[in-house]
Amino acid sequence: MNIGIWLKRRAQRVPEAPAIFLGTDLVATYSEFDTKAAQVAAWLASHGVNTGDRVGLFMKNGPDYLIALYGIWYLGAAAVPINAKLHGREAAWIIEHSDTKLTLSSPGLTEALRDADANGLIVDVSSARFKDLFNLEPHERVEQRNPGDLAWLFYTSGTTGRPKGV
Repeated sequence: MNIGIWLKRRAQRVPEAPAIFLGTDLVATYSEFDTKAAQVAAWLASHGVNTGDRVGLFMKNGPDYLIALYGIWYLGAAAVPINAKLHGREAAWIIEHSDTKLTLSSPGLTEALRDADANGLIVDVSSARFKDLFNLEPHERVEQRNPGDLAWLFYTSGTTGRPKGV
């Protein structure tokens, strides 16, 4: 079972129902949310991310976070959410330790990762590179996953030492 199937099923049942708001502004219906998540999955695959790979999310809260998260799951990859309040060096350590293949980041946070020489591909979600993905054909399906497969990899705060993946 893949967590992404919950969105896919909802989009099939009530495609025009509102799904994502930013304040009082409607950002996406369930059909639009589903399509955008599938486009993120297609884009991730085109950048070498495979089922089972880890994708970092060093992003501030917002609609793009949800769309990216479900795109990761649609592909069958595992999300590595990184607290947006961390210093770039701390986030870079998590990216390296978790063996993250690609990291999506918010403006400002992208620069912090680059300044910290973070490993792997870092893509700012405000960049044309990321926004162009919404012109792609959506990934054709939600990839099947087994019950024991990793969907999330959270890191502890590291207050008593290095953060630990859980």
